[in-house]
Amino acid sequence: MCSSGLSVVTAPMAITAGASGVGVGSAINKLNDVVAMIAQVRSTAASLGISADRSSLANEKIVSVT
Repeated sequence: MCSSGLSVVTAPMAITAGASGVGVGSAINKLNDVVAMIAQVRSTAASLGISADRSSLANEKIVSVT
């Protein structure tokens, strides 16, 4: 299951409900400032407990739903 159009608040809810991925493109595209876009992505990643930093991808947690 996948979910899209999510925010910092609703993305963790989607993962908890069983989504294996979340889409935030529509929330990001509504912003007019690149810095605000980056902040939104980082904030959403932080709300999910993952890092938005490219250099830390090898250390990411794998989320599995059983």
